[in-house]
Amino acid sequence: MRTKLQWTSVILFMAVSTFLVAFGLLYSNANDLLWFHAAAVPPEALEKIRPLYFALMKLIGGASIGLGILGGFVVLGPMRQGVPWAATFVSLTYWIAFGVAAFTAIRLNELTNAPVAWYNMAILSALTAAAYGAHTLASRR
Repeated sequence: MRTKLQWTSVILFMAVSTFLVAFGLLYSNANDLLWFHAAAVPPEALEKIRPLYFALMKLIGGASIGLGILGGFVVLGPMRQGVPWAATFVSLTYWIAFGVAAFTAIRLNELTNAPVAWYNMAILSALTAAAYGAHTLASRR
């Protein structure tokens, strides 16, 4: 049972890490405004905001890729080697990123009525919690 919990933890953490890298690649390589972002901008301002938009997309994308790679490294290295607090470190850093992203999405919806997917951050947070829970249970057995 302990081995199954350990593998469940690793697989869930790596799923979140992989998502972060894929999300980062999508954002950093966007060549047009994503439809849900464009919905938040008045049509007459679309061309004016493009330079800032793409700069922020590259910034968010690069940070997401970096966070996903760092998390994956910690999970496959220190966490699997039994380093104390490694799983806590990954979980907290992911929850901080997801919390800020969810808050930002909700606020954007409040200000612009744009369709946003804050619930994606809740799903990623739940996957992280499940991974952390499996890790904690495996460590106690």
